[in-house]
Amino acid sequence: MSTLPKLTLVQDKAIISGSEAESIHQQGFFGELEGGRLTLLDVEALFLVEREKVVVSDSTGKVMTFPELVEYFSKKDPDFWLRYLLYSDLRRRGYIVKPGYGPKLEFRVYRRGAVVGKEPAKYLVYGLVEGKTISLTELKAISNTAKLSKKDLVLAVIDRQGEITYYDAAEITF
Repeated sequence: MSTLPKLTLVQDKAIISGSEAESIHQQGFFGELEGGRLTLLDVEALFLVEREKVVVSDSTGKVMTFPELVEYFSKKDPDFWLRYLLYSDLRRRGYIVKPGYGPKLEFRVYRRGAVVGKEPAKYLVYGLVEGKTISLTELKAISNTAKLSKKDLVLAVIDRQGEITYYDAAEITF
């Protein structure tokens, strides 16, 4: 039985170096590969742990379980679980997902079959919790960011059961 690649936690990211780094990156454009070192976002690392593609260890070398990682990342970011649900859902639907622009626009999402690096992301995804209000000013700012970056804005509404509904958002001008 082969052993899984082992990533090491460094604050809110997971890092691996060497040939395994490139292999993980090529399996779905996970993380950012630079100089033979792959850095994964918290949601990417957890997704790969859930899929049993990697293991993640803390600074002492102890391998962490899925629930331990959720707890670890949630201490640093109270909205971590919601971000993870959104990231995981997009990945399961076959999209390549990269970090978005700041805390509001969670993710840049590439069209299915896209070649990252050769074409830009098509969508900016904004996660909303069902029942939580958002001001029109904030929505306008998010819409402007998407428009300026030439990406389609998608609103992802997460309900109490963790189900996600996606809405294309378009600006209407009179």
